[in-house]
This record gives sequence, C-alpha cells and structure tokens, in this order.
Amino acid sequence: MLRLLNLALSRGTRVLYRHATLTAAPGERIGLVGPNGCGKSTLFAAVLGDLSPEDGDIETPPRDRIAHVAQSFVADNVPAVDFVLGGHAPLIAARATLAEAEKAGDDMRLAQAHATLAELNEGAIVAQARTILAGLGFSQTDVDRPVYDFSGGWRNRIALARALMCPADLLLLDEPTNHLDIASREWIEDALSDYTQALLFVSHDRYFIEKFATRIWLLENGTITDYRGTYEQFREYRARQTALQQAAKAVERKKEPKPKPKRAPNTTRARERTERE
Repeated sequence: MLRLLNLALSRGTRVLYRHATLTAAPGERIGLVGPNGCGKSTLFAAVLGDLSPEDGDIETPPRDRIAHVAQSFVADNVPAVDFVLGGHAPLIAARATLAEAEKAGDDMRLAQAHATLAELNEGAIVAQARTILAGLGFSQTDVDRPVYDFSGGWRNRIALARALMCPADLLLLDEPTNHLDIASREWIEDALSDYTQALLFVSHDRYFIEKFATRIWLLENGTITDYRGTYEQFREYRARQTALQQAAKAVERKKEPKPKPKRAPNTTRARERTERE
C-alpha cells in the first residue's frame, strides 16, 4: 500500500503540488495523468526515496518490495533470463547463501540454503522469467543471449521483465507499452490485469489507460486530484466540469455592466467652424 500524507513536492524552486493526501490500495491500478512537467516522474522518485518531500510524508512498503523499471542499466555479459531473475530478490539471496555455504563447506548452511530454494520453488521462478520474456516477444533462444546483444528497445523490454519478476507490494511503471508490438501489448495488459498489489503507472497511450486504469490521479494546478473509476469516466466528468465552468463564465459576462458607447463627434459642425475661420 502507498499513502501520501499532506505531500508537497518541488523541482528546483518550483512547487509542483501541495496538500496531496491519497492512498493506493492493493489491487488498484492508478493512472497518473496531467500535462508535461506536472510532476509524474517526480512522484515516482519520491516514492522510491530518491527525492525528499518539501512537506508531508510518504508511507511506502520497504524499498525491496517496490518494483519499478530502471531508467538505465549496465548491459553486462549475462543472459537476458539471468538479468530478469535478478529482480527476484529472495531467489538471489538464497542463491548467494548457497554459494557461500558451498565455498565454506558448511553442511548445515548448505542444507538450509537448499531448503530455502526448494521452498521458493526455484524451477517455477525460472520458468516464470522465461514466460515473461516470451510474452514480451523474446524467442526461446533469445532469452539465453547476453543483454548487451540487444538494441535499446529490447533492453527496455528486459528491464520491464525484471520489474515484473519482483515480488512486490507496489509496482511503478513509466510508459510500459513503449517499444512493444501489438502481441506484447496484449500480453502485458492481460498480465497486469491479474496484478493483486497496488500499481501506479504513467502512459500517454490513451487506449491503454482506458482499458487498464481503475482510478485516475490528476496532477494539475498545484495539486493531485483523485478520480475513482475508469479513464473514460474521468474524461466524461472533466468534460461536464469544463462545460459547467464555461457556462458560469458566460453568465458572469452577461451580468457585467456594458460600457456606454462613445458619442461620435459632430463632424458637420466641426467643418462649419473650420470654414468660418
């Protein structure tokens, strides 16, 4: 779960929003919308602990229980599937413990490490990583290729797969459908529809927002406003509000006293005076 408590965030000297008090509960898929520069990425940075609030507080799960797509990563000489498995922190920790126990020849720790891996079901986790990569368009041979073999767009898919592997209580996604073909878009829509934890996402893909969001947080005019419902319902509500505001302005304009028309100068008399002079 995520809670924003009277939150205020700034970028430089500019305050993006104040007095934001909102909650993202498990199972909710919240779309962040607003004009460019309104603070969507800044909110993600604050949730991840990379930016301190100007005021208020943010209650988040532990950092290792927040999944997000890294903006950049080193394309090491590791197979794509191993890089994706790196997003599963419990598996990586258990594997590290096993390696240390083997190196030390500690039979007790070795038995515990094997028991932990069995409890985690290492085989199922590896199969899950391969399934995610396949859903994002990777072939069976691609998943074993080193990450540095792939172009930028495919590396973005690998980073997305790694985030989806994380056993998290909160998932942050920034433009998740970028660089995806139609089949991969459909797969991720289905996969994320079954996500049981809180999910915040930013997308300029109107179709994806309409199909996927269960709530909308609008970042605009120095605040964050919560709209419960789909993106289509949000747009309809906004359209009605805009129409009401325009109608109210029209009524106010009609109430304003009209300026008295200026009297046109009597050009005939002015001309007669000029002729007499």
